[in-house]
This record gives sequence, C-alpha cells and structure tokens, in this order.
Amino acid sequence: TIATTALAFSVLPNFAQSPETFPDIRNNVYKAEIEEAVKLGIVKGFPDGKYRPRDSVSREQAAVMIVQAINSEMEVNLDEKPRRSVRPFLDVPSDRWSARQIKWLQWNLFPAGTGQLTGTFRPQDPITRIELVDFIRRTAEAMKSRATGDVELVKTEEPIVFSDVSGYDKVLTMQMSAYCRVASPLNERGKRFAPNREADRDYTAAAIVRALKCE
Repeated sequence: TIATTALAFSVLPNFAQSPETFPDIRNNVYKAEIEEAVKLGIVKGFPDGKYRPRDSVSREQAAVMIVQAINSEMEVNLDEKPRRSVRPFLDVPSDRWSARQIKWLQWNLFPAGTGQLTGTFRPQDPITRIELVDFIRRTAEAMKSRATGDVELVKTEEPIVFSDVSGYDKVLTMQMSAYCRVASPLNERGKRFAPNREADRDYTAAAIVRALKCE
C-alpha cells in the first residue's frame, strides 16, 4: 500500500539509526550492506519486522533512498527553493509522498535530467538495474562536483565486462563496476548484469551504500 511504502521509505533525520537484523536477510549476500543502509538512515524495514529484500523498487523509492543517503553526509533541506528554472514533473503532484525528494534531486542534481522532454518522472514504475546505476552515477558525479569541482569518479577496482550489456550500458557498467562495485553481477555471481531486470531492495540498498562509502 502507499502508506506502507511511505513508512518504509519515510524521510529520516540526519543521525545514525541502530542497525536491525531482519529475519528475511539472514542468508542474503547483501546482508551487511542492508544493515549499513538502515544504520545510515537510507531505508527502513516494514511494520512486520521484515526487510523484503526481493521486492522491486520503484523510481520514486530509489529517489527517496538516494536523498536519504545524501542526508547521511550533508544536511538536505527538502523545503529549499530551486536555484534555477526547472520544469516540474507533470506526474509528481506536490502532495505525493515522495514529491519533495524527487523535486530536491531534480533542482539540485538533475536540472536537465530525466523527463525534460516528456515532462514525466514515472514515479511508480519499477526502476531497472541499469537505470539505478545510471541514477547513482549521476548523483555521485554531482555530489563530487559540489565538493571538489571535479566530476571524475576514481577507479577503485578492475572493471567488469558483463556478458549481457552493450553500447552505453556497457560503458556505464564498466565505469560503475570499477567504482567500488556499484555495478555488480546479478546476485553477485557470474558475468550477467541483467540491465533490464527490476532492481530489488537488497541490491538497491547495497549499490547506494557502496557509492556513498566510495567517496
């Protein structure tokens, strides 16, 4: 439900939250990173005490998680006014639970970003793994530019040449696999990235934590 979704992705204040051990992530390959994401206030569990690692993540949920990751490092004022003229997304009304986070990202990081041609953000659409990695890359570059004036993400690992990507997706996944393994094989096995597969809550939390810790 919308209420449950909002609860699991609600905006948190800028302080560390005690990590939780969810019964449904005990054997999950991303367990440590999920718990780190909870500790940093990036995401929460659900009222039933579970994390639901295999649930897909919507575009608005990913946006909220990323804003909360940024908020763990610097104060995010969701009420600030845009610094430049930005075309609002037609499908993100101001009373939507994720509206302030989406607008903050658009105003601060992506003034000419997704939806400028169509005017839509598609908040409820599941975010694919390749869209998530692209979103994280642009966020990491924008935040680094703010801090240092440089947008280059420093290579920390040898890049992975995934077997199921080509063109821009290949360039992107190689770059972000070399950046603290933000892009990694599906379920951390083999050489498939599964770019068009919906991003699950476990990988989404892990990818965001990896990017956050990499900088």
